[in-house]
Amino acid sequence: MYSIPNGYCTFSNNLKTATCQQMKYLLLLIILTTCISNKELKYTEEAIESQLCPQDGNCSYEVLKNQRITYNYSNLSKFYPSFSKGNKHVFKFEYKRNNSPNIQDSSYREEVFIELDTNNLEIETTVFKGQKIIFARWCYCKGQTGYYKIEKGKLSVKKIKKNTYQLKFTFKMDQVPQVITQINHVFSLE
Repeated sequence: MYSIPNGYCTFSNNLKTATCQQMKYLLLLIILTTCISNKELKYTEEAIESQLCPQDGNCSYEVLKNQRITYNYSNLSKFYPSFSKGNKHVFKFEYKRNNSPNIQDSSYREEVFIELDTNNLEIETTVFKGQKIIFARWCYCKGQTGYYKIEKGKLSVKKIKKNTYQLKFTFKMDQVPQVITQINHVFSLE
């Protein structure tokens, strides 16, 4: 039980007396701390993503819901994926380097596709056998473009709140050079 006589807030049950002004400052401090903490978390996630994306280009992220990846092979045994409706989700990452206006064929793009199990989105693994994780490199780089299965790295997808997950992926390609080696992204399935 409390009362406010003569500008003071007093509490019974052996609590110390404090002025209303002090209580207002304390409440304001709690509210500001909560707001700043949430903003810092958001800015930290954005800062991590922007640090991992090279400054000479743009990175984009997308979740293709209810899709699955199928592996296909051409007559020359070249590997390529196709995407169709299914009971999985496909996380898609794309890095596009800014084109140089003075250089012909200067376009450069990398993509990563990760098939996620809708029944068990949370995963932490360094073993990619049986996983559908693909790297694509597109440039004027003879013999070093196309799709490649990613075989080395570490993948972690963790739930951070309802329908929101954080994907962290570090990988190394032996077959072709790469610009992107890490992905850190928070995504929502709402």
